[in-house]
Amino acid sequence: MKSALIILCGLPFAGKTVLAKELEKAMGWIRIDLDEIKFELYGQHIRDENLEQKDWDRVYQTMYQRIRHQLRQGKTVIQDAGNFTKHERDLVRKIAQELGLGTAVIWVNTPKAVAKKRLLINQQAQARFTVSESDFEAVVAEMQPPSKSENVLTYDSSKISPKDWIVQNCDNFVTTS
Repeated sequence: MKSALIILCGLPFAGKTVLAKELEKAMGWIRIDLDEIKFELYGQHIRDENLEQKDWDRVYQTMYQRIRHQLRQGKTVIQDAGNFTKHERDLVRKIAQELGLGTAVIWVNTPKAVAKKRLLINQQAQARFTVSESDFEAVVAEMQPPSKSENVLTYDSSKISPKDWIVQNCDNFVTTS
């Protein structure tokens, strides 16, 4: 497959990063994670609500630059971020389109109840950074599932493991457009 951009989208705690890491390992693709860039720039303990718009602009511009660089190097890139709205997906999709490359969206369509349960478990275990319940509900209200025109593959982490899903869908990645 020639290089392409794989755009993940889904609710917080849906399983996007788990899937992205498995894709990175199984397919040899480059994973660029918005949260990792945020922590790299502002420290591991930064909370989203403590970032100003200029800080978010810096995080996103850094992510876009890294995606563009890797795509220009001929790599397939997995953009690991929420991409809750079509507008957010269009912004990153534009990078690949400007380079004449294909894109696919992986809709991590884990049920809200499952994602919320993971959020609550994480709040107790503090295994990773978290989001507030009110922020989670705001994302649920804002979420715009991708349309067929976005070249979508759907993954539900409550039904199948990432490894099994990749095996079942790896042929679909060859035709990203």
